[in-house]
Amino acid sequence: AAALVERKINLLPFRELKEKGLFSIQHLAGSHSEVLLCRLREVCLALTSEVTNLRSKVSYSAIVTLGELFVTLKKDMDSEVDEVARVLLQMVSNSPEFVQKAASQTLGIMVENVTPARAMTALMDMGVK
Repeated sequence: AAALVERKINLLPFRELKEKGLFSIQHLAGSHSEVLLCRLREVCLALTSEVTNLRSKVSYSAIVTLGELFVTLKKDMDSEVDEVARVLLQMVSNSPEFVQKAASQTLGIMVENVTPARAMTALMDMGVK
């Protein structure tokens, strides 16, 4: 199921279809997180690539989806913190205001749900002091 959702995001060019794929990932996180855990790296790579999508609505949806993964999967997301933090910090400084807010909120959610030392290391490595 996770592979199907991932393919849906990567192969469909239309904003609406990408948003539906992102919503499907949110739903899986809430109801069948074990499905995502076995392909977490691939799912997170697909999500981080959509965070930088030129369509700000798709970018926003991907950011919110990452937040949902942090809330649901908590410390299981530790391995993804470096890449996610890098992309979210990029969006905080270089995006429309609503995307900046979502990225900032998701960074906060990340810090609250992963191992504290892991979050601190990732943020410090990205230049946040």
